[in-house]
Order: sequence, then C-alpha cells, then structure tokens
Amino acid sequence: MAAASDLVNGGVAALQIEEELEEPPEQKNNAAAVLALAPVPWVAAVAERYERREKLGEGMFGDVYKAWDRVLERFVAVKRLSGRTDDRFVKTSLGYFAREVMSLAACRGHPSVVQLLATYADCGRADGDCFVVTEYAGPMNLRQYMDVRRLNGEPFDEDEVRDVMEQLLAGARHAHRAGILHRDIVPENVIVDMDSARDDGAIGGRMVYKICGFGVSEPAAQAEKDDSGLLAASSPYRAPELFLGSKDYDGRVDTWSLGCIMAELVVGDGVPFFGGTQDGEVFNEMLHVVGTKGIVTWKGLERVAPREKATRLRKMGRGERGYLKKKFAPEVLSPAGFEVLKGLLHSNPDRRLSAAAALRKPWFRRRRFFSACCFMPQGGP
Repeated sequence: MAAASDLVNGGVAALQIEEELEEPPEQKNNAAAVLALAPVPWVAAVAERYERREKLGEGMFGDVYKAWDRVLERFVAVKRLSGRTDDRFVKTSLGYFAREVMSLAACRGHPSVVQLLATYADCGRADGDCFVVTEYAGPMNLRQYMDVRRLNGEPFDEDEVRDVMEQLLAGARHAHRAGILHRDIVPENVIVDMDSARDDGAIGGRMVYKICGFGVSEPAAQAEKDDSGLLAASSPYRAPELFLGSKDYDGRVDTWSLGCIMAELVVGDGVPFFGGTQDGEVFNEMLHVVGTKGIVTWKGLERVAPREKATRLRKMGRGERGYLKKKFAPEVLSPAGFEVLKGLLHSNPDRRLSAAAALRKPWFRRRRFFSACCFMPQGGP
C-alpha cells in the first residue's frame, strides 16, 4: 500500500482532474467564465504576508486557500469571507465573522480542533472582505477522504472508525466544555491529514482528524437560541429536535451529527446515512431507522411540535420501533461499537450520549497499534 501522503495528494488531484473533465468544452473556451473563476484579490495586509497556493475549498460565503506564511515560514489556511453579494458568493455579516472567530478562539489548544492564528478585515471599504487564518490541517476533508477510500475499494475497518470517532468526540467535548456548540459537524467540516511524526522514526503514522467550520456555532450558555438551528447543519446530519424547531438544546445536537458520521463510515456507500431530497423526507427516514419511541417520550416535544404533529408522532411511536440494529449486525459493527452508535443516534435528546459520556464507553478502551502501513488507498479514484 502507498504512503498516506501520496494518497492524500494523489486523491485530491484525481478528484480535481475528474471534475475538470466533466466541464463542457464551451465553458473552457469562455474567457468570461475563466475570469469569473479567477481568485478574488486579498486585502494588502493579507497578500503581503501570505503567499497564495492551491485552493482548498469554496462555500456560500467565501473560499479557502492554502498559503505560505512568509514571516513564520509555515503553511496556513486562509479563509476569505466575502463582504458583498455577487455571482459567486453571499455577503458575510460581521456577526457571522465574529461568531466564527470567537468560537475558534474559545476552542484553542485541542489537537482535534483547527487552531486560529490570525484575523484580518478590509476596513478600507464598506463592503470589504474579512479573513480568518488558521493552521494548515490537511489537503482534504472527510467527505473527499471517504470518497477516495470507497473508489479505491478500501473501506474503513472498525478500528479506524473508532479512531476517527475518538478524535472527533474529543474535539466536540473540548468545544462544549469551552461553551461552544458547533451545530454543523458534517464530513465537509472535518479536515484529514497524516501525522508522520513517529517516535521510532518509521515512515507513516496515525491519521489526524480536525473539526473546522465554526461559522454557524453558538454559545452553549445562551438561554434562548435563535431560529437558526433549523438551518445550521445540513438535514442529513441535523438532530431531530432541530427539525422540530427546538430552541432549547445543548451539545447533543453535535453528538447526533457525529453519530450520523459514524454510521456513514461503517456503511461506506458514499452517501449520507439518512438520505432524502427534502427535509421532511430526511426527518421521516431518521425516525423510520431509529424509531419514534425516543422522540415521543421527550419532555420537550409538546413545547416545539404542534399538538396534531405530536399526536401523530405518538401514534407512530406505538409501531415504529426502528431497525438500526438490523443495519449494524455484529459482523458489521461489534456490540460495543453499536452501543456507542445507538447512544449517539437516540432520538430523545435527554437520553442521547454527550461527547464526554460517549468517550467513557468500553468501545474506546480498545486500542490497536497503528503501524507504518497505509491508512489511505493508493492514488485516488
């Protein structure tokens, strides 16, 4: 098997090549399209210190580039948040920028959370961009990594799933103890890299997973949350209480998302565990799989759901027991692993595992020595 670093870089390159091949020929010859996709210039203070390298990603509010810090001579990630709405991006409010920065600052010091390094704002114009500089945590996100593994026929074994979950739950526990709810822990907001530093000097090392993307995070101590919970995480990773419009929630909205990621890693079919094209379809699929017994016994149901909907859910609860255990038979996931998965995907938030409680489960007391062999498939798709 190839070294992990070869696969990470090769996998990203292969994914990029595949995307380029899918572009229609007329678009490649369209000068206007090429111009529109050109990198947006950085404010002078950022451009002078950081040398822009390859693009790492793009979202609704801006883009992220790998960059070289000319002062400290190290690679970093520079996230630009657009100060105006145009054909490519939506304007980022100062509140959004401040929320991400304050959350990253509060979560400093943990190896499973991307580390904040600096912030910049273009104050020279009313619609100036804002910039968040973090450590360079790796060349691909967990979604890309799972795709590369699947296309190369290299599924995650249970030991690897345990290692991913241990790191991500530890990062979530740290954020929650710092008073931060992430609210958008999805594969795209997990950066993957390989820690090549080994005490014995051998080549290879443990895969490292870091949580990023704190743009829709929220202070846990805020007594009454706003209405953004329903729009925070994408629907396949959104906790049931958020679907119902709850404003009284805690860090267990994040552990539900982590349970969805765990199920997706075990199944390995390249699609979210709870599928559906509409929010209603996803919510119904969730309750169909995990059962309605949990949500109908939740004390908060009456506060968030209309009486008719609560009554309908209770009627469903009499017969909808779910089939999560059938999907994860012992030959697929050990009983100890299933105990963690079931606890993370409990539809009653009061009974769902917190990150700290999940890490105390026996499953995480089992350890495997990660040797110098590859943990990523060779070369990409």
